[in-house]
Amino acid sequence: MPGVDEIDEIIVRELKKNGRITLTELGKKVGLTASAIKNRIEKLEKLGVIKGYSAVVDPSFFGEFITAIIEVELVEPDSQELSKLLRPILRMESINDVYKKTGEFQLVIRGTFKDVDSLNGFLKDLRGIYLKNLARRTRVSIVLENFKESGVILK
Repeated sequence: MPGVDEIDEIIVRELKKNGRITLTELGKKVGLTASAIKNRIEKLEKLGVIKGYSAVVDPSFFGEFITAIIEVELVEPDSQELSKLLRPILRMESINDVYKKTGEFQLVIRGTFKDVDSLNGFLKDLRGIYLKNLARRTRVSIVLENFKESGVILK
């Protein structure tokens, strides 16, 4: 990527491991001052390398005990309408990831749910309200154990 060097790569890797690292600590790791690190981070944010910051939170804190991976086979995978239809889903707090991919099931959604009833309610709404006639079929998997999430090793 133009305008990004090896030091920027180290900074991003360190931030990915620990987003709460101080500018001073980060500067010591790469041999720069805290203000130089701040400038580089601002540049990386403007370039879109760093897209945002978040905490990896146990979903049970919010009363969500089921993590589901939902795969959707689309009737028209290249539909121009898809991104518009996905907007309400993307805004849902309990939906963590949404990917369009190749293969038999072209859409993957990972979300957390309070219970089986709330998961079933989402699945019903997914086909009936959100994706309308664009979903041919869905396949749902329940996560039994989580070892790593958002780059953080959990166990």
